[in-house]
Amino acid sequence: MRVALFALSLMMAAPAFAADLVETAPKPVSITVQDREGRDLSPAGLGGKLTLVHFWASWCGTCRVEFPSIDALQRDMRDEGVRVAAVSLDRLGWPAIDRTTGALEIREVTVLHDRNREAAAALAVPGLPTTVVLDAEGREVARIVGAGDWDDEGLRARLRALAGK
Repeated sequence: MRVALFALSLMMAAPAFAADLVETAPKPVSITVQDREGRDLSPAGLGGKLTLVHFWASWCGTCRVEFPSIDALQRDMRDEGVRVAAVSLDRLGWPAIDRTTGALEIREVTVLHDRNREAAAALAVPGLPTTVVLDAEGREVARIVGAGDWDDEGLRARLRALAGK
């Protein structure tokens, strides 16, 4: 019992670290996902200087925890040309997506669906959450594998710098 309590206390005391934004040489990306009406859409077509293609799912606990922060990032950085496309991988479709976004009060991001997970496969998304950062030309210029610290001013400054390139 003591060992179990000790192990539990270590796990609870362990600091949580946000994943890092890793910049890459620009490489073309060609993916489509679906909007609510089932139409194919390219996230790069959202008109941003920088588009964050954020892969998530309703069953991903980490995704649910960070989702309100990425929604706030969209609200705060919209006027700077940053767009967030939150792309769900939920196999249960829009009912599961709507329940989650409603419960979390997500209002700012553009919510899309990768119904057959083809976009995630094309971008070699290793797990959830993963955010692929596209420049204005639709090229991948960075990515975050894992949860990002979307409230961090250092991360936001790096996104601004990428948007300015």
